[in-house]
Amino acid sequence: MTDASQPDELEIAASHRGFEVLVVQSNPVDTFLTVEAFKSAGMTSGLCCVTDGEDALMYVRREGKYTNVRIPDLIFLDLSQPKISGLEVLKVIKSTKELMHIPIVVAAGSDDPKFVRAVYELNGNCFIRKPGEMKEFARFIESCYQFWATVVTLCPKPNA
Repeated sequence: MTDASQPDELEIAASHRGFEVLVVQSNPVDTFLTVEAFKSAGMTSGLCCVTDGEDALMYVRREGKYTNVRIPDLIFLDLSQPKISGLEVLKVIKSTKELMHIPIVVAAGSDDPKFVRAVYELNGNCFIRKPGEMKEFARFIESCYQFWATVVTLCPKPNA
């Protein structure tokens, strides 16, 4: 634990790199909880949210209202999505040369083996069952953020 009066090393490292996370979550309550968990983990900027799979694909392709966004360093994808399923979003991103480098953490309310298998077969980087308690969920987000923002050496983004 760090002293609250000192800047958090995790926050400094992630902000120095300009770490960007795209949250794809259709449930507004879950979106709020996810954003709050990232904030409590130290992520104060670089967090963007979309509410369905269609917007997620437009975002990463930088289409429509998303033409000026940065390609995210990490995608936090809820498996249950309207319009285009989370599995389809994962499939499209991981089969697109310019996007396949983006790590995708897939979250679901269930750890049904067929969904877990499908996520890994589509080259998802991580599958987690969403914890039922907020404290557990916040701890997961903090671990996830720390791992992807400061421990991992991410693939350099292709020239846009």
